[in-house]
Amino acid sequence: LVLVEGESKRSSAESRRWGGRTDQNKRIIFPTKEIPQCWSEESVKPILSTLSQPNTDPTMRSALMNNFIQSPKVQIEAGDYAVVEVNEARGHTLRGELLWRSSMQGFQEMGLTQGNVGNPFFNFG
Repeated sequence: LVLVEGESKRSSAESRRWGGRTDQNKRIIFPTKEIPQCWSEESVKPILSTLSQPNTDPTMRSALMNNFIQSPKVQIEAGDYAVVEVNEARGHTLRGELLWRSSMQGFQEMGLTQGNVGNPFFNFG
């Protein structure tokens, strides 16, 4: 979970990047589009709860996936919390992929921790 601070100092028109801080105050940079957007916590909750249940009907999973993919994205702003998957560590800075906008309470309610968020399911969009 990352507290979004805003556009990175080294961001450019060709390569937009935003940054924030983890709960351990580590800087993390993630690529974005001109107007940073991602899924909302409300869109993610149903699919995460379904994926965590064993023996879920494949048809139900497919329908949930289609609904999820078509759900509208929300804009990310400085001061928001976001779930970011770390995929690289360099010196004092982490680099990652923006997954979804969240809240501290919602993150905890979903039973997520800093170590169990990374899921290839969310690497599209």
